[in-house]
Amino acid sequence: MSIWIRISDGSALISHSAPAVERAAIRTALVEARGALLSWDAASDERFPDAEIHGPVQALAWLAEIYGVDIAAAVRAAVDASLPLPQDAEFVDAAHRLAALSWARHWWPAGIYTPALNGAVLAAETVLAAHAVEHLLDDEDAVERALHEAAGAPSALAMVPPRLRADAASLADALASLADDHGVVLDPAVISQPQGWALAAGARTQPDDGIEISHGTSPVRWADVPAQTVAADSDAQWSLRHVDGVPHLHISVAAVPGATADLWARFGPESLDIDVPLHGDGNLFAGHAQVAASVALLPLDDRTLWVRDPILAPVPGPPEAEDDRDAVREHAVARLDDPQSSLAERAAAE
Repeated sequence: MSIWIRISDGSALISHSAPAVERAAIRTALVEARGALLSWDAASDERFPDAEIHGPVQALAWLAEIYGVDIAAAVRAAVDASLPLPQDAEFVDAAHRLAALSWARHWWPAGIYTPALNGAVLAAETVLAAHAVEHLLDDEDAVERALHEAAGAPSALAMVPPRLRADAASLADALASLADDHGVVLDPAVISQPQGWALAAGARTQPDDGIEISHGTSPVRWADVPAQTVAADSDAQWSLRHVDGVPHLHISVAAVPGATADLWARFGPESLDIDVPLHGDGNLFAGHAQVAASVALLPLDDRTLWVRDPILAPVPGPPEAEDDRDAVREHAVARLDDPQSSLAERAAAE
């Protein structure tokens, strides 16, 4: 298999195809390296990344460790080329592992049919993965930052399913050693009642009060909500009901159990100013509001619903392509059964 190198205005692009294919954000796993951005298709079995090299001088210090000496030499010579991928490269698998963990943190499609990942276990694994490729990373403090984010990991590692306790103990020891090296204090392990690693299906999501006038569903754009808050395999639901002669709008969307987030839902055109806060109860994010009678007369095309975290999504955008969502969900399910998967993924499958 070959890879393409294209040079332009002092930068370089390394990609599996020419021209490079623009990949959806939900299936892109990233590593910010010195002088370059490495990216993998998270839903494929590609071992080598694409790379956008904006600082060739910095990138050449490590490029051969990812792509081998021939591809690094072509970038150094600043010539377009198509070259075979190396049989081996010292750090490509370690960099890929870090990218996969980062992807899982941002895009893991937890839902009714895909169990959620324990974020603290994921954070602990990210520390070790970042440490393995620390010399490649753009952020010199990446490992220390990751350690602070993993401060609560000891308790989570002490509570993994019994079959994985040996792996968890090894990870906990390595995490503690790195924390000591960097002067970071981790929280002590606290053993408590295990929390569910998987999602339970919810019950009826719409209220029974009043007379329903109309109802509908709308997909939730994954990029508009924090990862592992809204169930990735469920649409948001809305119901317009007359309660004592007054129209009320009810909105709900299935939640990842235990998820907390400040979510809002906008119904209809922005000019109507129908923004409803959604509150989580462990199974749903839901909210309701009294609305004007004219809302019942909205044309079908204007009966839109936009669920979002206002910080992540200040303006609406189209939902991700269903083909990409399907590919990501299928990838996540496959990871649960893969013995090479992360500890967080294997624990979620128990």
